[in-house]
Amino acid sequence: MFIIENRNAYQFCVAGGDLREKAIQFHLQRYFDVGFTRKDELDPYVGHSIYFIAKKENLTEIVGTTRLIFKHLDELPTIKYFEINEMEKDKLAQLEPDQYAEVSALTKMPQYDVTLGLIGLVVQYSLAKGISHLICCIDERVYNYLDKVSHLPFKIIGTKKVYLGSVSIPCAINLSEYLAVLREKKYAIYQYLFPNPDEKTEVIL
Repeated sequence: MFIIENRNAYQFCVAGGDLREKAIQFHLQRYFDVGFTRKDELDPYVGHSIYFIAKKENLTEIVGTTRLIFKHLDELPTIKYFEINEMEKDKLAQLEPDQYAEVSALTKMPQYDVTLGLIGLVVQYSLAKGISHLICCIDERVYNYLDKVSHLPFKIIGTKKVYLGSVSIPCAINLSEYLAVLREKKYAIYQYLFPNPDEKTEVIL
């Protein structure tokens, strides 16, 4: 049985100003806590990223975050650190630079179920900005689970490897295909992500 969190209990938004700084620190601290990074390790992608956060309704504490990285294709982490199939890379290279971005740093506090809401916000933002493809690397266990239960079109574009502490798979997502599959096979998820087609993404500055 698929269970999704109560969206009304959380606020999901694009973070700017002080909230952006808090999102950056939240991501760095969580990655340090689980052993992905060192305490003094610099993140070269901060200045090229839009951050998304989840927080409890009416509270300022951030409980989850993710981001989109905007850089030249060859400089995105997945393309840079994984062995990518040349044919798949050529397909991505045909896109305009503003048509793709990398989803990165999806992390949350263990007791809060906000992953789906963060993914939904990233998808909504991407569609609003004309982004057609998202690039990411997914933990192999997570990929196998998603493939089994949802059949979502995460296209494998290269060879898996150990990255940030786990075996990960480089993937690309065509958003139009992703949404079509959700509408047809997982409408409950689609309806959760898009409860109101006219709903605007909130930006807190």
